[in-house]
Amino acid sequence: METAETAEMETSIAKTAGNHVSGLRKGFSTGSTSAAAVKASIRYYFEDEKFNSVEIKMPGGENTCLKVASLSKFKLKPEDEYIISKSVLIKDSGDDFADVTGGIEICADFTVIDKKDKNAVKSFKKYYEKFLVYNIIKCPLCNGSTIIFVSSKGIGTVKRKGLPVKAGYPAINPVPYKMIESAAEEELKLKILELKTGSKDSLNYGGYAGKIFFSVLYVPKGEKIAERTLNPRLGIEGGISILGTSGYVVPISTKAWLETIKACLSFLKANKIDTCVFTPGRFSEKAALKIFKNIRRESFIEIGDYVSYSLRKVSGTGIKNIIFAGQFGKIVKIAQGARNTNAKYAVLDLGFLAETAKEAVKKYSEIDAEHIYGLIINSNTSREAFGHITSDDYNIYSDDILGKLLKKAAEKLYNIVKNAGSNDIDIEIVLIDYGGNEIKRERL
Repeated sequence: METAETAEMETSIAKTAGNHVSGLRKGFSTGSTSAAAVKASIRYYFEDEKFNSVEIKMPGGENTCLKVASLSKFKLKPEDEYIISKSVLIKDSGDDFADVTGGIEICADFTVIDKKDKNAVKSFKKYYEKFLVYNIIKCPLCNGSTIIFVSSKGIGTVKRKGLPVKAGYPAINPVPYKMIESAAEEELKLKILELKTGSKDSLNYGGYAGKIFFSVLYVPKGEKIAERTLNPRLGIEGGISILGTSGYVVPISTKAWLETIKACLSFLKANKIDTCVFTPGRFSEKAALKIFKNIRRESFIEIGDYVSYSLRKVSGTGIKNIIFAGQFGKIVKIAQGARNTNAKYAVLDLGFLAETAKEAVKKYSEIDAEHIYGLIINSNTSREAFGHITSDDYNIYSDDILGKLLKKAAEKLYNIVKNAGSNDIDIEIVLIDYGGNEIKRERL
């Protein structure tokens, strides 16, 4: 299911033991679908022949094709000189039937308007019920022109702090943001080659100087669908978020995931490997691989939200060292005592986090302890709380706060292992920031 909480788990977790979840088809994130829609609308603007698929580059570097549901061209008024091309893609969530955004239409419009034609620009903006600019870049087609990327109906607007996107901006996360920009640039660069080589004689390469290129992204039913997501709780209003880190939606059944974790641990046992590195998802694993360069690749296991299950299955494998590497939100939940960190089973308790911070700071300053408590308890997300803890104002206390939090989390992990019958095991927990860097670690 594609949510802000689980966006990092969009990749197969079966690679360590060479297992793959059979019979389940992966799909595409809202980010990938949006990038493909933007690219298709640009291509069709310059062409008359319709096409049924478009290729985009995924965050991992590979190219993949997405189906185009429909293409059309229209004018706002019969007398208008400029036309608008429209592409519609249906978000394919594969076999992740829990993804509420599966099957929705994601649309992109594209047009080119003369900068001097103020009435045309005004009329174009007025046509859309919602018109929020989220990116402006130089157009590679010619000098002196720009591409303006616009978010419209059905895409949420961030209203609170603490999310990857600043308040007041469309809820288009950093990876999709870059994918959309790259897809648009790539398609327009292809047009440069066509125009320069004369393969499109009807187009005038120099005729685009002083033009504004508009790309408008929208989701017709996005506002309604958003009611079934975490967006209202996170302070994102008016529609869905455009998400994705790998570009894919990978459906993993609970049974398949647990069997894979067990198979990975059995592999370590059979090969007498006594260290394992547990991570919640692909982002954390990539960061952990850089941090622990001397640990064998086979030792790294993505466990998703299944913290307790994974630790209990260590018993009897001969593993002596368990490292858990994850981001702030997951570690807070573990420190709270969560055995499964999925939002369905464990809600992050800002009160617990605030108390932990207060305990760490009060030995230095009662006033600062109360202040940091207030900031955390009133945070919208764990990310915002993390920002307060590591801010310049409280950076002198961050080592103590994070150290106390990690120690609590490590103790919870150790108790699970101990209760499962494994006493002689070292537990190390590593906090990774939102850029994939190690912040702090604690060992029991």
